[in-house]
Amino acid sequence: MKADIPFEDFQKLDLRVGKVIGAEAVAGSVNLLRLKVNLGNDHGVRNILSGIARWYKPGQLEGKKFIFVTNLEAKKMMGMMSQGMILCADYDHKAVIIPVNKKIPEGTIIR
Repeated sequence: MKADIPFEDFQKLDLRVGKVIGAEAVAGSVNLLRLKVNLGNDHGVRNILSGIARWYKPGQLEGKKFIFVTNLEAKKMMGMMSQGMILCADYDHKAVIIPVNKKIPEGTIIR
């Protein structure tokens, strides 16, 4: 279990609904997928790299909505910039992406 954090630290996170509009394996990596994600009018389309390639194929994600952290500092991985993070549960030693099953628009804030 991780240490407790102040509520103010949690409030710093910008969690949004995003729609994966493109996905591909990252050349030279067995773990990374490059996701092209529409995060709505405020954030636009971003590239997000995620270490989920062992559990998901690109076609399984395209056209679907998930929850993303949008205000992480950009990070360079495998020569590409990642501009956010997809939220996953760690279950049975696997990454499990939590889908957004309702017709919630891209960019909607998660509280």
